[in-house]
Amino acid sequence: MKKYIIMLLLAGGLFAACVNDGTLVSEPTAVMQYQRNPTQARLLALAHAYAEAVNLNLDEGVAHPGLYADYGVTLAQLGCPEQANIMFNNEKMFFPHSAPYVDMLKQTFAPAYAADGRTDTSHIDLSTLDTIRVTLTAEELALQEQLANDPEYQKQLKMQQKEERAQQALTKQQEKKARDKAKKEEKKAKEKAKKDAQRAKIEAKEAEKRAKEDAIRAEQERQDSIAAAERKAQRLRDREERQRQAELDAQRREQERIARREARKQRREELARRYEAWLIRNGYREAPDSTATPDSTAVGN
Repeated sequence: MKKYIIMLLLAGGLFAACVNDGTLVSEPTAVMQYQRNPTQARLLALAHAYAEAVNLNLDEGVAHPGLYADYGVTLAQLGCPEQANIMFNNEKMFFPHSAPYVDMLKQTFAPAYAADGRTDTSHIDLSTLDTIRVTLTAEELALQEQLANDPEYQKQLKMQQKEERAQQALTKQQEKKARDKAKKEEKKAKEKAKKDAQRAKIEAKEAEKRAKEDAIRAEQERQDSIAAAERKAQRLRDREERQRQAELDAQRREQERIARREARKQRREELARRYEAWLIRNGYREAPDSTATPDSTAVGN
């Protein structure tokens, strides 16, 4: 039953590796080799591959879903349930939504540590895996000896190793290109940020300059408005002064007209008195009665 479960897990891990544009393990053939012939020796090789993948993930600061769980299953199958439990707990820590599934794995592969919640995210010492002793069956020993003496198998093995090294070299080259691209993008981002900062600084200075100019313009407009108001008030005062002066001139002219009219009246009265006196003196008219009013003998009324 456990072998069936681990085969399903490894198949799922291989599928996840494909959809994640890369493999979860550093040796992608380790999974396929174990699936084709699930021996303890290949399971140990698979554990090595998972441990290297975990360390690589720690170096890159990333975590792939299922990696710690798969590694825990291989450890449990190799007779290391305590270490397997720690890997299961790591999976739950990084991906809390996987808790129900991982708890099932713990009950299946490490039931004695079901309540143990210890975690360990430090790098895995690969030398500890070398201490695991794998017991080979007579069939596996016979197969191992047969394959060691099979030239065709050895040739295929060398070709496979060559392909694996080529794949590793290609992967490293792709990783280097990705890092170079990331560095270029980071450099471009920094340059863009620097240019944006310079542009923002220039715009801030221009905005400050415009603000000062606007303030000066506003102050000038205020001064002009005050001066215009003062000129308007002065024109109003001048108009009022001219109006007052005109009224005074009109009053003066009216007084002069009244004075001239009064003077003409007085001259006429004086001439009338003189004429009356002349008439009386020359006997052309009798002297007026002393009881008569002076106006009764006036001439030219």
